[in-house]
Amino acid sequence: MRRGIGVVTVIVLILAAIAIGVGAYNVGLNEGLEEARRGGEVVRVVGPGFGFPFGLILFPLFLFGIFALFRAAAWRGRWGGKGAHGPWSERAEEWHRQLHERGPEGSSGSGSERQHV
Repeated sequence: MRRGIGVVTVIVLILAAIAIGVGAYNVGLNEGLEEARRGGEVVRVVGPGFGFPFGLILFPLFLFGIFALFRAAAWRGRWGGKGAHGPWSERAEEWHRQLHERGPEGSSGSGSERQHV
């Protein structure tokens, strides 16, 4: 539940930042057009104004970020706590514990001489 609220909050903040950016861009554009009208120069707006390298780089990063948020909301993260590594992790831990209980093969001791790292 907390994760869902956090994801929704982040999405709302991102949308608010985008809205503020678009609004500021439009205010600047209108101000520039008004200034150009008073100065007698013609200003032509070509395209949406993102520029070649920034639009090409930032749009895929935005998409990857959205998909990462959806993945985080739907599944536990890599370090999500109990059960985050799946059933193989539990089997491996059990097998590892049994190996330490048996001790090294060929040794007469119980394996307690060895230090566990």
